[in-house]
Amino acid sequence: MAFIMEQGFFFPPPSSPDLHVARVLLDNKRDFLLDYCIPEELEKEIVLGSYVRVPLKKGFSRGIVVDILEKQKSERLKPILRLENQQLTVPPNILKLCRWIANYYCAPLLSALQAALPQSVRSAVKPKQDLLLSLAPDLDLLLFQNKHKRAKKEKEALAYLQKFHPVRLSELPQKTGIPRRTWNKLLEKGLLRAVLTEKKKASSPPIFPCYTPPQNLTEEQRKALDFIGQQLEDPKPKPILLFGVTGSGKTEVYLHAMARCLTQKKQVLFLVPEIALTPQLLERIHARFASSYTLGCWHSRISRGEKAHLWNQVLANQIDILIGTRSAIFAPFRSLGLIIVDEEHESSFKQEESPRYHGRDVAVMRGRLEGSLVLLGSATPSLESYYNALNAKYNLVELKKRVEERKLPLVSIIDLRKQKQRASKTETQKPLSNTEELISRELKEAIEKRLDKKEQVILYINHRGYSSSLQCSSCGYVLPCPNCSISLSYHKIPGVLNCHLCNYSSSFPSFCPVCKAGKFKFLGSGTEKVEESIRKLFPAARILRMDSDTIRKKGDLEQALRAFSQHDYDILVGTQMVAKGLDFPHVSLVGIVSIDSLLHLPDFRASEKSFQQLLQVSGRSGRGSIEGEVYIQTRTPYHPAIQFARHHDYLGFAEQELEFRKSLSYPPFYRAIMIRFVGNPEEKVKYLAQVLTREIKEKIEDDTTLVGTPSPAPIVKVKSQYHYQLFIRSLKVLEASQKLREILLDRKETLGITLRIDIDPQDLLK
Repeated sequence: MAFIMEQGFFFPPPSSPDLHVARVLLDNKRDFLLDYCIPEELEKEIVLGSYVRVPLKKGFSRGIVVDILEKQKSERLKPILRLENQQLTVPPNILKLCRWIANYYCAPLLSALQAALPQSVRSAVKPKQDLLLSLAPDLDLLLFQNKHKRAKKEKEALAYLQKFHPVRLSELPQKTGIPRRTWNKLLEKGLLRAVLTEKKKASSPPIFPCYTPPQNLTEEQRKALDFIGQQLEDPKPKPILLFGVTGSGKTEVYLHAMARCLTQKKQVLFLVPEIALTPQLLERIHARFASSYTLGCWHSRISRGEKAHLWNQVLANQIDILIGTRSAIFAPFRSLGLIIVDEEHESSFKQEESPRYHGRDVAVMRGRLEGSLVLLGSATPSLESYYNALNAKYNLVELKKRVEERKLPLVSIIDLRKQKQRASKTETQKPLSNTEELISRELKEAIEKRLDKKEQVILYINHRGYSSSLQCSSCGYVLPCPNCSISLSYHKIPGVLNCHLCNYSSSFPSFCPVCKAGKFKFLGSGTEKVEESIRKLFPAARILRMDSDTIRKKGDLEQALRAFSQHDYDILVGTQMVAKGLDFPHVSLVGIVSIDSLLHLPDFRASEKSFQQLLQVSGRSGRGSIEGEVYIQTRTPYHPAIQFARHHDYLGFAEQELEFRKSLSYPPFYRAIMIRFVGNPEEKVKYLAQVLTREIKEKIEDDTTLVGTPSPAPIVKVKSQYHYQLFIRSLKVLEASQKLREILLDRKETLGITLRIDIDPQDLLK
């Protein structure tokens, strides 16, 4: 402490007052916490979660107040300078949720807060604004005072506004044919009044007919809704797993549950895997509630300004229902009563960047922290959720029958191995053509029957492009991606080879780079080849292809779905996007062209994902009054995932798969942790992976935690970076996560390689 000397005596300076101390998480550092005193003049303004500006060395920085300590002497602490953003405060409930995410997912708190508060929110980006024009209140007096002649266009403009007002300025030139400069002149003369308003988004016509009236509930639906209603009254409700077969009316249960929650003056958060793939669901929610409640839609396609505006609307209690993708889980609701997670099994709910959180699991934790009911819905629940229901962590509610007593589709399995055997026994002895190899005789005949009856068909294959690889006919060389350890896929339109990991592309080669031969084989099949084959077999059919090659621009998907729903097309060929959230009453046949590549991936979830995909795609058939059927083409017809899907037997599949997982100590019995080591050169990555694994084994391996050995990832090279991985299983994942944080998190930037820590990984190939 400094002292002042005066006339030979030392006097201490006046003692500084006791002030509260704020612990600030700086915005430009990784979990860099500093203490600052709160000046008396800011005492009432600064609260937990405030965005503040603070001094840092010789400059300044922004940060979030994550803790407020008791009053203390503050002469050694620098003061907070000011509130950085008056409108932005991280609500205590969101801050608490972010702390849990950082601890559980072994991530910096800063990255969790940045996930919760998008850049647009932190920067206070405003939505684009427009002028709302109406006639000036004292127009007659102004016209009398301004007696000079007015132009014809000005007269027309005033006459238009007398009939239709107020009107947005941006819409007037198109609606009236009167140029913008005329309207601006009238504004300058004071003849019009202008009010700033949010710019109106261009609206598109409904994709599907609106479902306004609530539908009559089945006995199963009524029982499910009664139970949900009881849980909504509980101050600490247990999550509910709504397990209903495809077409059993889960959406109608959601809508009734939402209505009950809203009557309690509470808000609803509705999470979907991908907003673009749930158009019918959005239409039904909008039609049912838009007239009485305020709705918001949160996803990656809305602008930064719209996102900031919507976030502030939620914070101000101006939104009753928010529909959104996984990041909507951070919406700052103050009175959240119900969180619905539709298609809870979907891997899209998993964030692939730090913090690598799972939207479903964060929803469950948020419900627990805030006393909200969490409703998880699926026809094919994840084994983790189903296991939690079996062990009474979740309540289980089942819908076992389709609405209106509709039958589940009849599933037939076609063994592709027998096709060649049949062909070899025929008199002609001709080899099968590409078309015959891709579309079996049974599937072709089934399509013919449905087209003759003016019904619709969906064909599914889990690969886009024409073929998955290109092979030299002479030496067998397969053309690889130069940046990744996978082969290049061939896309016939526009005639290029493309890598589906790094997006590298090259033109079709004229000769083999190894043996110089000029002939190639197309290995594997994709949506392009299926479409080509179907056009040859059914030249009169109207065919629509849906994959990421054809659905590129905003609005393409909605346009395609609208056209198919209006029966403008007979056959829909697509990847997994044709399996999600679609309800076409005229679809009576689903053909699964190939599922084998998904079945045999080096991932312990491969069987589960294949089974879910099969059941979800099959569920698109027979949802109307027409009885449906499904054909599955495969070379492994006796695989358990295929056999259980054939009988729509989720319970049988789950029982067998859980037994298999238990024998290997896999999730859901143990929790999984995947650590990725990424960098160059490969020898360095391998060496550091081995060194760090030894340290991890020493510090965390015990009776509850099993640490594997580092190994090359299934795809060892991606975007010119080498990937090694370490697989850990633990019964105490939170404890293991905390130990890994101490070992790895602060050293990530000093090793010369990138470390990715993924708790509860959903895809072992990424």
